[in-house]
Amino acid sequence: MTWWFKARRGHLLLPLAVVLFAVGLYVVQSNTVLLPSLTGSPRIALSLFVPIPLLALLMAALESRLPAAEVSGVRSMTRLDNTLVTAVLAAAVLCSVLVAAVQGSAQATTGGRNAMFLTGLMLLGRAWGGQAAVMIPVGWLVTVVLIGFRGNLPYFWTVIALPPDSVSAAAASLVAFIVGLAAQIRSSRKTA
Repeated sequence: MTWWFKARRGHLLLPLAVVLFAVGLYVVQSNTVLLPSLTGSPRIALSLFVPIPLLALLMAALESRLPAAEVSGVRSMTRLDNTLVTAVLAAAVLCSVLVAAVQGSAQATTGGRNAMFLTGLMLLGRAWGGQAAVMIPVGWLVTVVLIGFRGNLPYFWTVIALPPDSVSAAAASLVAFIVGLAAQIRSSRKTA
């Protein structure tokens, strides 16, 4: 297991990912920006963009592998990869809760929820597109900014733009994450 973790560069990439995520959430706080949109003039929370470095480093860790050795090996790496992803996301959710407690604002908790949703999308795309799937969360963010608002109110399908107390956004994030982990099972034994 130690070799697996070192092959994934987990000791370097994952602590950096979690630190960047926590610092990003703390720095942006509850700040919003006005971005161009096709369907309104929404004020977008900067915290929507904080999970992107976390996802990029997570994908780099997952793709830092020796595919031929893993496919020919007796032991499947799927369980270990899913445990790695779950641990990183648990750390991200914990960081978002801690930052929200320090700031006294619930807005930071959306960072962990959004990271779960976007990770699920990324892992689902990774099953078919490989490393290029790291761009799926970025595409989702651009789509939400461009057509995800009616005036200044987000549509229900955006998930990541919904308020921190949205139960449907939390449920959709959890479902997307679980589906992404299931898709990870399919993609982890491929060599290409």
